[in-house]
Amino acid sequence: MALSPLNRRRWRNFCANRRAFWSLIIFAVLYVVSLFAEVIANDVPIMVSYRGEVHFPIVQFHAETAYGGEFRTQADYR
Repeated sequence: MALSPLNRRRWRNFCANRRAFWSLIIFAVLYVVSLFAEVIANDVPIMVSYRGEVHFPIVQFHAETAYGGEFRTQADYR
């Protein structure tokens, strides 16, 4: 995408202001992290190690019976 000379000058002036430039970088990183907030902080763990076996409940359903429970419902990970 080609910028007009005026916008190119504006961008150079913006980048010359170090505080503004780093604020933009930090804001962009926090925005990208917030897109994955539902995966990062939810009630299902990303990985579970149970009796030497590794499971990924975030990807595939695992019943409570897989972890020594009695019912074939969603396991309560506490």
